[in-house]
Amino acid sequence: MKVLILAALFAVAAARPDVSHLLGQQHHHHHVQQAYVKPPAILRQVQETSEQGDYKYSFKTENGIEATGQALLKNAGNKDEALVSEGSYSYVGEDGQTYTVNWTADEYGFRAAGAHIPEIPEEIRKGLEQSANEPEDDGQYREDPNAYDRPQFQQQQQVYRRF
Repeated sequence: MKVLILAALFAVAAARPDVSHLLGQQHHHHHVQQAYVKPPAILRQVQETSEQGDYKYSFKTENGIEATGQALLKNAGNKDEALVSEGSYSYVGEDGQTYTVNWTADEYGFRAAGAHIPEIPEEIRKGLEQSANEPEDDGQYREDPNAYDRPQFQQQQQVYRRF
């Protein structure tokens, strides 16, 4: 009986599907042990939160990564309530240069800026500003009552001649 149970357990273990691709792991027919890379030490870390959802954080690691951020609840209790977040992070690139990104996230979306990040082309920026100033679309179709008053929709009277 014990042999039968052990054989069944072995069969189940051997038949288990390979799900490494679902976990973001690369599948290899031979398993290569990767060297352990120690994560960088955190030199400084501060975190503060409030019951309203406001927060502040900052940290610095031994490999030159630094980040700060904060958020404030804007228009609390109103229909225009929004959590406005802003911050920055810096890291040392493979070229040895320090890159800094300043970011904002609010009711208008996420925006990031940095010397190494390309600027939005002027035409796109103007279009975004224009659409931000338009009334919010609720997704409902509403036919323009004047749509068929335009000349291209006016029926032209056909004059028929008799032969």
